[in-house]
Amino acid sequence: MPEEAWNSYANALIEVAPSKILGNLLELNELPPAWRQLSSYPLSNNRGINGNDFQFVLKHPISAEKKSLENLTRFWNSSNAETKKRFLGALEEAERRVAERLRVADSIMKFAIIWNDLPKELQHEYEKALYENNFNPAIAEELVHLPADPLMPDHDWLSRLDIYASLKSGEVKLLRFKLSPVQGFIGNARTERDLWAGSHMLSLLTYLAISFMWRKFGPNSIIFPHLRGQPFFDHELGTLNDEKGLLIGNMPNKVLAIVPEDADIKRLGEEMGNEIRGFLERLAEGVWEFYGVKEHLGEDFNEEYKKSERGYFSITLEAIPITSLGPNEVISDVLHEYLREIPNEIESPLHSYSELFLLLDQATEFKSRDYVRPEEGEGFKCTLCGEHLAIGGNSPYSDVREKWANFVEHLHNKGIYDIKKGERLCPLCLAKRFYHRFYALWKKNYAIVHSDGEKLGELIKKHFEKKSLDRMSFRSVSEVAMAKPTEKAIGLKETNELYITEPDGETRPVSWADIYKEILIELGIEKGPRGNFGGTQANELGKILYELAGSLLIPFKRLAPNSEVFYVENLRNLKALAKIYGTDENDSRLRGVSVETIRSSVEKLSKLIGEPPKYYAILKMDGDNMGKVISGSRAVKELREYAHPSVAGSVPENIKRPITPTVHVAITRSLSNFAVNAVPDVSNSHGAELLYAGGDDVFALVPADTVVSLAYKLQRNFRVDWKGFEQLQGKTRSMSAGVLFVYYKEPLYSAVRRVNELEHMAKNSGRNALTIGHLKHSGSYYKVSLNWGVFGEPLKNLLKELGNEKSGLSNRLIYEIAEGIEVWPNDPGAVINLLKYEIERHSHYRGEEKSQKLFEKLAEFLWVARNVRVTLSKKDIETVGLDYQKDTLERLNEELKKVVVDDPEKEEPTDTFDEVRNGLGAYLSDGSGPLWFLKLEEGFEKVVPRETAKKLAGIVLRKQLRGAAHLLKILKEMGVSL
Repeated sequence: MPEEAWNSYANALIEVAPSKILGNLLELNELPPAWRQLSSYPLSNNRGINGNDFQFVLKHPISAEKKSLENLTRFWNSSNAETKKRFLGALEEAERRVAERLRVADSIMKFAIIWNDLPKELQHEYEKALYENNFNPAIAEELVHLPADPLMPDHDWLSRLDIYASLKSGEVKLLRFKLSPVQGFIGNARTERDLWAGSHMLSLLTYLAISFMWRKFGPNSIIFPHLRGQPFFDHELGTLNDEKGLLIGNMPNKVLAIVPEDADIKRLGEEMGNEIRGFLERLAEGVWEFYGVKEHLGEDFNEEYKKSERGYFSITLEAIPITSLGPNEVISDVLHEYLREIPNEIESPLHSYSELFLLLDQATEFKSRDYVRPEEGEGFKCTLCGEHLAIGGNSPYSDVREKWANFVEHLHNKGIYDIKKGERLCPLCLAKRFYHRFYALWKKNYAIVHSDGEKLGELIKKHFEKKSLDRMSFRSVSEVAMAKPTEKAIGLKETNELYITEPDGETRPVSWADIYKEILIELGIEKGPRGNFGGTQANELGKILYELAGSLLIPFKRLAPNSEVFYVENLRNLKALAKIYGTDENDSRLRGVSVETIRSSVEKLSKLIGEPPKYYAILKMDGDNMGKVISGSRAVKELREYAHPSVAGSVPENIKRPITPTVHVAITRSLSNFAVNAVPDVSNSHGAELLYAGGDDVFALVPADTVVSLAYKLQRNFRVDWKGFEQLQGKTRSMSAGVLFVYYKEPLYSAVRRVNELEHMAKNSGRNALTIGHLKHSGSYYKVSLNWGVFGEPLKNLLKELGNEKSGLSNRLIYEIAEGIEVWPNDPGAVINLLKYEIERHSHYRGEEKSQKLFEKLAEFLWVARNVRVTLSKKDIETVGLDYQKDTLERLNEELKKVVVDDPEKEEPTDTFDEVRNGLGAYLSDGSGPLWFLKLEEGFEKVVPRETAKKLAGIVLRKQLRGAAHLLKILKEMGVSL
C-alpha cells in the first residue's frame, strides 16, 4: 500500500462524510459522481425531500426491513435552514478531526488501528461537537450509521467509504483467495483438541494471507471477511481487549478483496503462499525442537518432510477486472434486467459486480480442484490422517513401532501426553498436536508467528518446564455428555434434596460435570470457587466427593484428569482404567491406584444422582444460498423496496436488486458480527464447547439436552434484521444444520463425518432445515430432517404427555408407529384413522376431557409430521403401479418440496399449527380441510393420475409419521429440552 494511501482515505472521508451527505440534501454541496455511482440506484439529489417531513431510515441490505434514525429525523424536521447549516458545520469540524488522525498516520499499522476504531472515533467526535454546539448528542450514533444514500438507503456510508476509497486510487479488480482442504484437515481428529487445532490452524493460515493483503492494500480492501472488530486482526494490531475472543477460529477459508488493477496476481500468490508455508515450516521446526524428534526418532526435519508440509494445502488465487457488462453479456436474469434499467449516465462497472463475483468464484473453485499434491515415498502412514508418511515411516515396521513406543514413553515420563501409545504421526499431524502449546504463546504475543522455528520450540519448552503457560484444555466428549443432568438429579432438585446454586442465586440440578469440576478443585488441579451445593443430600454428596477425590489423586496428578473414570465399564480392572489413558496396566504411574475404591465411590454417586450420561451431540451449521444472495437470485427483494418510501415511485418496478460491492461489505460486516459476538454468547449459555464460528459456519460439541435449543436459537439469531444499528442476516435468510447424538466412545473422526452428512442432508432437503441423527452404541442409526418451525409449543406439549403413564400417553405409542407403520395402507384417510386409533389405544385420558385431549394429541402429532421432510423414491412410485422414470420422480419431489419445505423468504411458514388443527377438524367431519397432504394430492395430480396421486400422498404421510415417531423417540431418549 503506497504511503499516501492513508492521506487518500482521509480525503475520501471528508468528501463523503455525513456533513456532505446531508448538505447535498439541502443543495449546499455536490457529492462526487463516483460516490453516487456506488448507489444501488442513484436518484436526483433533492428528489423526495418534502419540506419538514422527511424520515431518515436505514434499510437492511437483504430483507429491506427499515431501521429509523429517530433523533436525526426529529431534529431535521424541527429545524430551520440556518440551524441545519450550523449543525452541518459542527459535523464537519468533528469529521476534520478524525480525518486528521488518519492523515498523520505514518505507517500502515497506525492507519489500520485508526481504521479499525473509526466508528467509535467518529461517534466520540460527533458527540463532542454536538454537545459543544447545543445539539442532541444522541444523534451521533445515527450519524455513524447514516445511509450512504438517504434516498436509496440499503447500506450505510462507512460500508461505501471503504470501496470508494479503493476506487480513488484508480482502476481495480476483484481478488479471490482460497485455502483447501478444509473438512479433511479438520476431520482428521482423535480428540476434541485435534478438532479445535485443525479449525484454528486453518483460521490462522487464512489470516496470514489476509494480513499480507491488508498490509499491502489497506484493511479497507478486504471485502470478506470484514476485518473491523475481528479478534485476529485486533490481536495483530495490539488492540485486543479480551484474549478469549482468539480461542475460536472464525476465519473462513475463502477471502475476497478489491485491489489495484495493476497488482501482479502471480507474484501475490507466491508471496502469500510463502507466508503460509513459511509459518508451517517454522511451526514444524518448533515441533522438532520441543519434542526432541531428532534425538528420539533419529529424524531431521529434512526436505522430504518439508515437501510434505509445503504441499498439503492448495493455495489458490484468482482475479477479475471490474468492467461494465452489457445486458446481453450476462447470464443472470436479475442482473440483465437491472442493467437495462440503470440510466447510462449513472451506470458504473461496479453495477456488474454480482456476475463478476460469481465468475471469479467459479474460476477459483475450478483452479483449486486442479491442485495435485506432491507424491510421497513408500512407507508406514500416519495413524491420525492416514495420508502422509509417519515420521520415520520409511524404516522397517518393527523399527518404526519400537522408536515411536520409546519416544511416546519418553514424552509421558516428562509429563507430555500429546501423543498416545500406539500413535505414529506425520509432521503435519504432530504440529496439530503441538498447536495448543503454540497457541498459549501466540495469544500473548501475535508476533511469534514470525519467530524462528528452533527458537519457538525452545521458548515453548522453557515455558513448559517452568509451568508458566496457561493449561490449554478443552472439555472431552465425556465431559460435554456429563453436563446434561440425569433424570434422577432433576428429581432431587425439584424436591429440594440436592441442587447447586449459581452466583446469580438461581438453582439447578447437580450434574456429573459439576462433580468432575469439584474434584479438580479439591485436588488443586484447577482454581475456582467451590460448588455451592444445597439440599438435604448435600452432606452425603460432600462425603462421597471427598472419598472419590482421594482415590483419583494418583491418576489425576501423575497422568491427567479424565472424566471417563466415572463410567463403570472403565473401572472393571486396572487394564480398563489404563486404556482410557492410552497406556497399559504396567505403567509405573498407575502404581498404588485402587480401581475398586474408585468404582465404589462412583457407584455411590450413581445411586445418589443417577449414572453419568454417555451421549453427547455434535452440531454443524451453515448459512443457506450465500452465493445466490450475492448474485441477487435469492433472498433479495425488488429494487423499489430498498428505496426511501418518498421516492419509491421513481424507481423501476419488477426489478430485483443484485448485490453491489458496497452492499456486500454491509453483509459481510453482519456475518462477522454473527460469528464473533452472537455465536459464542449463545453457545456459552447452552454449555457448548464451540470449536469453530466463521461467517455463517458453526461447529460445536454440545450436551445432548441443550443442542436442539442451541441450533434453533442460533438460526433465529442469524435471521434477526437489526440489533440496535448492527444488522444480522435478516428474516429472509436461513441456516441448515446437522445434529448427531452419539456415544462417547464412537471415534471422533467417524462422528464428524456423519454430522457433515447430516448437514448436507438438511441442505438437500430444501435448505432452512435441521437434520437430526441418533447413532446408538448398538449400531442402530436414525435420521430425520425437519423444518425449524416444528420446535414450538405443540411439540413441547406432545413431549410432555409422552411417558406420562398415569394421565398422558404411553411411550409405546412412538415405538408402535416407528416399527409398524410400514404395513399401514397408502390411503391418507386410513392413515389418519389408524393414527387416531393408536393414540387412543396408548392414552390414559379419562372423563369428559378425553375426547378433546385425544383430538389435541392427534393434531399435535400431525403437526410434527407435517414438518418432517421426506422424499419419494423409485420403490415408492413402483409400489403404486407406475413405471419408474427419473423425470417423473423429480417432478413429484419438486411438488412435495413446494408443500412441505418452509421458505424463509415468506414471513410465515407454509402452514401454522392452528391451520393444521382446524383442517383436521374439518377433515374428520367431512373429508375436506386445508391439510398439507390434500395439497400434496393436488400437486401430484399435475404429474400422475388422481388415484395414483392420492396413494403417493398416503406414502408421504406414512413416511412423515414415521419420521415424527423417530424424532419423538430421539428427543425422549436423549432428554432434550426445547
